[in-house]
Amino acid sequence: MTELTARELLVMLYQAALDAVDGRYLVSQWCRQHNKKSFTHCVAIGKAAAAMLQGALDCVPSLQKSLLICPASKITRQLKKNKAVTCLASSHPVPDESSIAAGKALLSFLSTVEQKDALLFLISGGTSSLVEVPVDNITLEQLQKINSYLLASGKDIHQVNAWRQQFSRIKAGGLLNWIKAAAVTQLLLSDVKQDKAEFIGSGLLIKSSLTPAADDYLSAFRVAAGNTESPVPDQVEPETFIIGNIRLAMQAVHEAAKAEGLNSIIHDEFLEGDACKVANDLYEKLKQAQPGIHIWGGETTVKLPQKPGVGGRNQTLALAFAQHLDEQSGLHLLAAGTDGVDGNSNCAGAVVSGYTASKAGSMGFDIKAEIEKANAGMVLMATDDLLRAEQSNTNVMDIAIAYKLGL
Repeated sequence: MTELTARELLVMLYQAALDAVDGRYLVSQWCRQHNKKSFTHCVAIGKAAAAMLQGALDCVPSLQKSLLICPASKITRQLKKNKAVTCLASSHPVPDESSIAAGKALLSFLSTVEQKDALLFLISGGTSSLVEVPVDNITLEQLQKINSYLLASGKDIHQVNAWRQQFSRIKAGGLLNWIKAAAVTQLLLSDVKQDKAEFIGSGLLIKSSLTPAADDYLSAFRVAAGNTESPVPDQVEPETFIIGNIRLAMQAVHEAAKAEGLNSIIHDEFLEGDACKVANDLYEKLKQAQPGIHIWGGETTVKLPQKPGVGGRNQTLALAFAQHLDEQSGLHLLAAGTDGVDGNSNCAGAVVSGYTASKAGSMGFDIKAEIEKANAGMVLMATDDLLRAEQSNTNVMDIAIAYKLGL
């Protein structure tokens, strides 16, 4: 193995994961492999949409017009200068006026697409908030309350998106009502468990099969909205392809670890549920595990207090894991979102070791209390354990990479 510190090694492996599921690379690769050079129009929506659209522009010369809806920070100068691309910056993770404007722009764009055209959709996580056409009896203020509640509720992404679909005219296949093109293809970067396409971006082009679980708070909004169901046309059947997922990222970590001469194990267990409980479970498993690299994927949850601090589920998981470590444990853990963002922070996650908790304690932090305040990010900033990934061009959930030294 090259001379890397444990942190440097884990960051290098994380970067290998991001490279393997880079949106630009995956879209370009798919288009070349399938000899798809005849698309006339493209719609790209999501946190990785700018990179995905650039991948299409790289190798599909037939594209006449494209619409890009993504966070402002992801829109490149190259895309802004392209006169064939309309770039719209929108809001994440809670929709705002720009999300509604993006919804109107999307419907307007689709109205110019004719039956003879070949339409390409590029969808990644974040779409649910970035573009919206709410049902008639739901205001933007109500929509924001619904989304804020969902994000703080601790519900998994399937349930979050199942509820989002209840208040939208374009989710759960509803967008098909505005599509005239006979040929529609969608390429998806999966940020959901089991790669269920109907929940990626809340399924703009796919009917939903999941009924949301009972929730009194949300049900009150649903009743107030009245009958919002509209039939989804059967004549349009988009071709759907999952071009990237967390498994692909995990495999890249595995291969990079082996290239460094390390024992590496991919764990099939999907990380989900409360981040602190997952951290405890990982520690118990790693105590008994063989030395080397251990890789998991998934998406945990955090139930937020009324006034949360700074951080996200990955920083919470990492700090909760660090609580168990002493300086001689030989365990290091990276927990990060592949989209480069974790909660309300500007970091992807964190890399912790046996020194994290002791350093935090010496600074006067009560780790348990800070976790309860959803303030893991402030502690990890103080201990210099945060992980940044400003240049992420993907979004395939979260990854946890542990390095256990042979003592």
